[in-house]
Amino acid sequence: MQKTEKMNKNVLNLLLFLSLSLTAVAQLKKGVVSYDVTFSSDKEEMAMVSTMMAGSKMIMSFMPGKSRTDISMGMLGNVSTISDSKTKKTLTLTEMMGTKNAVESKIESTESKPNDQTIEITNETKTIAGYNCTKANVTTADGNTLVIWFTKDIVAFTQGQNYMNSKIPGFPMEMTIVQDGLTIEFKATSVETKVDKKLFKQSIPEGYEIKTEEEMKSMGGQ
Repeated sequence: MQKTEKMNKNVLNLLLFLSLSLTAVAQLKKGVVSYDVTFSSDKEEMAMVSTMMAGSKMIMSFMPGKSRTDISMGMLGNVSTISDSKTKKTLTLTEMMGTKNAVESKIESTESKPNDQTIEITNETKTIAGYNCTKANVTTADGNTLVIWFTKDIVAFTQGQNYMNSKIPGFPMEMTIVQDGLTIEFKATSVETKVDKKLFKQSIPEGYEIKTEEEMKSMGGQ
């Protein structure tokens, strides 16, 4: 039971990192991109986590200088990340295992160092949700791998960008992440050109407890 709970927290930490990264990338002109999210693993203990994550979704909403990523993780919980280039702040809201936490941070603190990853832009292409995409391979300093299919037809806003912006010249439409025996796949299913401005308010909802980034890492066993 404790092992499964720790794995759940590790998955949450991974998705928190991903949502922060994608929020920076998602600062586009205007729109909403919806993704299906699937989890798989050959390991028995991780397969249990995959079952709990069944039906996961991600929605990325954006307008000039503002962005929001909402990840629904099946039975495990939800993570929402709201970023604003004017305030240079990011608000992350997590709802997991009956607890609601809010973390406020500077956009710069979510950016990864350029030397932390090795990125290869390939010549492979395919169409995703109607957009022409190119494949990029990413290897992190700790050996984890990501495959990102990006499109140049959606132009990213440059302020508050992280390694995905500077090294990958486009917007992510499909991603495959392999970490600790768990494979997470994100695939865009639709793109909308309208978005509600109210989504980008950085106010903390009632019932959420304010935590620091260090406290959240501690809760995740890091």
